Amino acid sequence: MKLKPTNFLLILLAAIAAATAGCSHSAAVETPDYIARLDSLIDHSPDFERNKLMRLAELTQKRKNAVSTTDKYMLNSILFDEYHTYKSDSAIKYIDANIELALQAGNKDWLTESKIKKSEFLTGTGLLADAQNLMESIDRQDIVPELLPAYYGNMIYLYSHLGNYTGGSVNEYYIKERAYKDSVMSVITPDHPEYLWYKGWDILGTAKPEEETIKRLKEKLSASNLNTHQDAKDAYILAKLYEQAGDRENYLRYMATSAAVDVKIANSSEISSLEDLSRIMFGKGDGNIDRAYRYINYCLNKAISYPNRVKAYGISSALDAISRGYEQRNIRHQQRIRNFLVLACVLAAILTAAIVIIIVQNGRLRRQGRDLDATNKTLGDNIRNLNETHQQLNEANTQLKQLIADLQQKNDELNEANFVKEEYICNIFTICSNYIDKLSELKKSIHVKVMKKKYIEIENETEDFDMKDELKEFYRSFDTVFLHIYPDFVNDFNSLLQEDKRITPKEGELLNTELRIYALIRLGITDSIKIAEFLHCSPQTIYNNRFKVRSKAIVDKKDFAERVRKLGGYRHSEA
Repeated sequence: MKLKPTNFLLILLAAIAAATAGCSHSAAVETPDYIARLDSLIDHSPDFERNKLMRLAELTQKRKNAVSTTDKYMLNSILFDEYHTYKSDSAIKYIDANIELALQAGNKDWLTESKIKKSEFLTGTGLLADAQNLMESIDRQDIVPELLPAYYGNMIYLYSHLGNYTGGSVNEYYIKERAYKDSVMSVITPDHPEYLWYKGWDILGTAKPEEETIKRLKEKLSASNLNTHQDAKDAYILAKLYEQAGDRENYLRYMATSAAVDVKIANSSEISSLEDLSRIMFGKGDGNIDRAYRYINYCLNKAISYPNRVKAYGISSALDAISRGYEQRNIRHQQRIRNFLVLACVLAAILTAAIVIIIVQNGRLRRQGRDLDATNKTLGDNIRNLNETHQQLNEANTQLKQLIADLQQKNDELNEANFVKEEYICNIFTICSNYIDKLSELKKSIHVKVMKKKYIEIENETEDFDMKDELKEFYRSFDTVFLHIYPDFVNDFNSLLQEDKRITPKEGELLNTELRIYALIRLGITDSIKIAEFLHCSPQTIYNNRFKVRSKAIVDKKDFAERVRKLGGYRHSEA
C-alpha cells in the first residue's frame, strides 16, 4: 500500500511529539489550593516582615513610656514573645530584662516564668546545657499551678532535643520526655490555650485514640484567624496526627496551613512545617524539586537572619540533598536533550525528503487548483449577484411591510379619531339644540311676562332654571358617549392602579371626577387648564386629582398618562 505524503507527515509529527514528551516526562499536576496559597504568602513575605517591624516599633515605644514595674514587665514579655520567633538577640535582651525586674521586685512568680521562657529560648537555639542548668535552678515547690503547664511543657521540649542530639530511638532523655508528657496532661486544663497542642503530642506515637483530638483541633483552627504562633503549632500537631492516621491529604493540608501561618507572622526561629514540606516535595520527584528548593531556602534564610546556627546547620544538610537532586535532574535532562537532538537530526532528514515530495505534489495541485479557482470564481460571481438581488428584494419587502404596518396604525388612529369626533359632535349638537330650545322657551316666557309686568314670576322662573342640573346632565351625556366608545375604560384604568386603591363610581354615576379627568386624557386632552374649563373647576383641582391618582399607580408615574392614552380599543357603532 502506497503511503500518502500527508499521512507520512502526520506520522512524522507524532514521532517528534513522542520524542519531546520524553524530554519533559513530568506531567503537569494541578497544584492543591493550600500549596498555591502558601506559595503566594511566601511571595509576599517582605510585606509581612514590614508589618512585624511596625508592630515591634509600636511596642518598643510603649515600653519606653512605661512607668510602673508591672507595665515594664508585661511589655517586656510581649516583646520577648514577638522577638522569640523573629530575632534572637532582641529576644534574649527582653527576657534578661524581665529576670532583672523580677529580682528587683522580689517576685518569685515573675522570676520562674522568665526562667522558663529563657530556657525554652535557649533550647530552641541549641544551648541545651545552659537551658538545662536554668531549669534546674527552679525549685519545683515554688511553682504556682498556673505556671506548671509551661514548666512541664518546656521540660518536654528540652528532653526531646536532648534525646534527638543523643541519637537512638530509645534513650533516657526520651523516657523523661514521656514522663513529662504525662505530667503536663495531669495539670493542664481543657480551657488552656495549649491544651490541644500538648494533647496531640501526648497521643502522637502511641495507640491512644486520636479522633476526638483531631476533631477539636479542626474546630479550633476553623474558628481562628490563623495569625498567631499558637495557630501554627496547632496546625502542625494536627498534621502529625493525620500522618499517624494515614490520611496523607489532610497531613499535607494542615502542614501547609502551619507553614502559611509561620510565613504570615514572619516566624524566623523554627519553621518545622515548611522544612517538612520541602522534604515531602523533594521526595515526590522532579516535578516538585523547584518548590522544595524554594521552601528549604526560605527556611535557611530565616535561620541565618535569626540567627540560629544549630537550625541553619540542620537546614543546610537538607539543602545539600536537594541540591544533589537538582544536579541529578539536570544530568537526566541533559541526557534526554542529547537523545532528542540525535532523533531530531534523523527526523529532520526524513522531513526534508517528505517536504520535497510534498512540493512536487503541491505543484500539480496548484495547476489543478487554478483551473478549479477559475470555475469557482465564475460560479461565485453568479451566486453573489443572485444573493445581492435576493437581499435587495428582502429589504424591499421589509420596507413595504413596515410601510403597510405604519399605514394600518395611522388608519386605525384616524378611524378612531373620526369615530370619536362623530360621536361627540352628534352629542354636542343634540345638547346645544336642547339648550337652544330651552333658552327659546325661556325667552318667550320671559317676554310675555315682561309685557304683562309679572316680574315676580320672572324671578321665580329664572331661579327654577338650575345650572347645576344642566351641568350634571352634560356630564351624564359625556359619560354615556365616552363609555359607549370605550366600554372597558374603567376596568382597564383600574388595572393600572394598586388593587386596594382602585376607583369605583358611586351608585347612579357612570364616571366620577377622577375618571372623567383621565377620560379626557384618553381623548387626547392633556392640558390641565383645558380640562378644568371643560369640567367647570379650578386648574389646581385638576392638578391635585391627577397627582393623587398617579400616586396610586403600579406603573412608572412618568409614563402613567401615556399608558392611559393607549387604554383599550374603541367600540365602533354600526347603527
